[in-house]
Amino acid sequence: MDEEVVIGEIRRMLRTPEVAARTARAVRKERPDLDETTVVAALAQFDDLWKALIPAEQARIVQLLVARITVSEAGLAIDLRHDGLGAIAALMAPPKKEVA
Repeated sequence: MDEEVVIGEIRRMLRTPEVAARTARAVRKERPDLDETTVVAALAQFDDLWKALIPAEQARIVQLLVARITVSEAGLAIDLRHDGLGAIAALMAPPKKEVA
């Protein structure tokens, strides 16, 4: 299977409202300061993050994000790990503001 096809599908999925909403719920457990708008903005930066990573880091990100890939005559189906998405979104989001 072509790696770029899988990454392209992950990128497409990250832009969907349903994935963004699930990711926002997952992120709130660790970062209650992040709202859905901030999470969507963080997910939009995925392409930039991906380009900055070396292949070993890219492989680690895919393992964190993907639970299962199914290839059939109908096409490609990717099941995402929403806890992994939450972790990635939290890393890409603005740092938590410290209360003085």
